[in-house]
Amino acid sequence: MSLHHKLKNFRNHHEDTYVYLFNTRNGDNHYLKSCWEQLVSKGTLSPKQVQGIENSKEFEKKKVIRDKEIEDNKNIDPTGAFVGILKNRYDMVLKFVNTKTTNRGFYIHNFVDREGNILMCFSNDENLYLEHDFASNEKHILSNDDCFSCRATVNRHTVNIYTGAPFKQTVLNRIKYNKYLGNKRHLEEGNL
Repeated sequence: MSLHHKLKNFRNHHEDTYVYLFNTRNGDNHYLKSCWEQLVSKGTLSPKQVQGIENSKEFEKKKVIRDKEIEDNKNIDPTGAFVGILKNRYDMVLKFVNTKTTNRGFYIHNFVDREGNILMCFSNDENLYLEHDFASNEKHILSNDDCFSCRATVNRHTVNIYTGAPFKQTVLNRIKYNKYLGNKRHLEEGNL
């Protein structure tokens, strides 16, 4: 089969992929450029390459939506308040909200204080361990809605515009987790 026929056959079976590659062939994405070069020189792409192009299209759609949300959020006044003075160390009582992982291999732990202010820290550890005040001397792993005491340094104040409506958050570091204070939800459910 000639190159012309191979290209025509590919385009007939993968019209959207062909058009997308044609439109992005001069862009910054080296993968898409190399796929286009292979397509015009050999007339075909592997199924994995076609899937990679589909993944690129999907990522681009999501990026456009996310960028629009970020742009829209820039004009909205952030909610909440910052906690403490930068570089000062404080004793705090916080409620654990959740842990998120990053593409870079570390974890983000999110907290809230009694006034509803949002705090967070970065960690290499997925789980946070605390002293447990009950009969056993075992360490307690923090879970959703657990309250605890700690001592931490206010590292910086930021405005998060990436996850919905913008809000002020305080980034902590050098956290010394002290005591597990309880979980109101567990008490109400009778699980403690």
